[in-house]
Amino acid sequence: MEKWQQLWKVPGYRWPVLFFAAYFVFGLALYGDYGMSWDEALQRQHGFVSAEYVNQQFHLTDKQYDWRQLHEYMYRYHGVWFTLPMAWLEEAWDLTSFRQQFRMRHLAVFLLYWGAGIVFFRILLRRFANWRWALLGAAFWVLSPRFFAHSFFNPKDLPFLSLFVISTWTLFRLWLRPGIGTALLHALACGMLIGMRIIGVLMPVMTVFLFAADVLVGKSGTRPLWWKRIIGLGVFGPMAYWAIVVFWPFLWPDPQLQFLEAFEIMSQYGWGGKVLFQGQFYAGPEIPWYYIPVWIGISTPLLYLLLSLTGTLSLLPRAWQHLRQGSIGIWAIAADRKDWANVGLVLAPVLAIIVLESVVYDGWRHLFFVYPSLLYLAVLGTKVVWDWASSRAWWRRGLLAGLSLQGGYLLIWMAVNHPHQNVFFNALAWGNQLGQYDLDYWGNSYKQGFEALAKLDGAPIIKVAYQSYPATLNYEYLHPELRARFELTEDPAQADYFLSDYRVWRSGLNQALNREGPYSGEEVHAIYAGATKILGIYRLRKN
Repeated sequence: MEKWQQLWKVPGYRWPVLFFAAYFVFGLALYGDYGMSWDEALQRQHGFVSAEYVNQQFHLTDKQYDWRQLHEYMYRYHGVWFTLPMAWLEEAWDLTSFRQQFRMRHLAVFLLYWGAGIVFFRILLRRFANWRWALLGAAFWVLSPRFFAHSFFNPKDLPFLSLFVISTWTLFRLWLRPGIGTALLHALACGMLIGMRIIGVLMPVMTVFLFAADVLVGKSGTRPLWWKRIIGLGVFGPMAYWAIVVFWPFLWPDPQLQFLEAFEIMSQYGWGGKVLFQGQFYAGPEIPWYYIPVWIGISTPLLYLLLSLTGTLSLLPRAWQHLRQGSIGIWAIAADRKDWANVGLVLAPVLAIIVLESVVYDGWRHLFFVYPSLLYLAVLGTKVVWDWASSRAWWRRGLLAGLSLQGGYLLIWMAVNHPHQNVFFNALAWGNQLGQYDLDYWGNSYKQGFEALAKLDGAPIIKVAYQSYPATLNYEYLHPELRARFELTEDPAQADYFLSDYRVWRSGLNQALNREGPYSGEEVHAIYAGATKILGIYRLRKN
């Protein structure tokens, strides 16, 4: 007990513990506020189909998880690292109601993201050797509105982001301290990552690239260290292979063939919808190359962008100086190597999407996993400015003021617009973005729409028409007594109200903007995120 009391007196221990404890408590208090998103029911189905396949192989239970067969399943190429354990937990805990099943999943997404935040803190602590800089990065992590919201409902991109952070941490451990233990740990992390989404192959590729770079610039070290690197990679390769197979049941019958098949299919993944981008509609193959850079630019807190750019640019002068001198000093220091690795972890995926013309949609959620590295560079940029201003007191005060104002603004914005932080835009996209960009594209706000309508209309039964599929998911997700007051219909002529999250193609958007069709009635309620309307409730006119 005395040891813990002494440890508690250390600020570098006490404040991070209090920070993450508070974040944990807030997460437990808030996770039930978020609605259902578009793909959640389908993700659950993925998990149950794989659970049935595993059960057939090992005869774990007499229960049938799903009637579908994995190798005939339309979505068999999707990773199930997260959805498969969720299926097992649902059955183990006998969660029979739709609401229970997805509240459990929402909590699990948050807990994984919370844990990844601690790992991110550790990465920063190792890099900057100062708990204050690491805690600043953790604050950036939490005060990221879109990611904060997604961490309570997104069962695809946020678990992948969390695993990417964890595998980045294991990568740095293996890279800088090669050995059998670090190789096994990194192999396990990469197996989970690729078992979640096949784009996780970026991490083993980055691993090999960094080791190869060490050899090319003569940084492989002394002979004992050189052998450790060889042994580390020798252990990592086959163990990563087996970890991938273990965590992805689809691969079990023929791992090499099935993996190549999945890679080919997912790398050319088609999408039949359209995105709304800068006021124009684009089909998947027509999306302009600057779609991802613009989305990153308008949905990330502006100060984080400026600081990450500062951090990246700060690396260039020393690199240029060393290159001119024919020196490899740029690669001589572990901190510099980590910095450049994070630059690569941001730029490589973005450039790959642009060069390969891959189809992306729904903002930049498919590349959310680059965000922790962007925040890493933002912390680096903050430290660069702080160190540069060591003899310039006013500059330091200005930096502190900027960080405080940005943090305070984000905290207030997130509180006022709870739980719709996933529709945050920065000052580069000021004002109402309805008609300019996809907004609540996954339809979470329908939950709050139903709750608001129940308060506005005291009728025992309210007939509701809706604009997009997530309305049905959020209807099922309501408290039973609240759900009993609604009847859903796809025909507005049979309904009292029409709910829309404006996830519509051209004709529907024109109807909404011109108040035509089901939008022509009185707008009795609207939900906003900042200045942007994300859901409207319209009273339907009776003939």
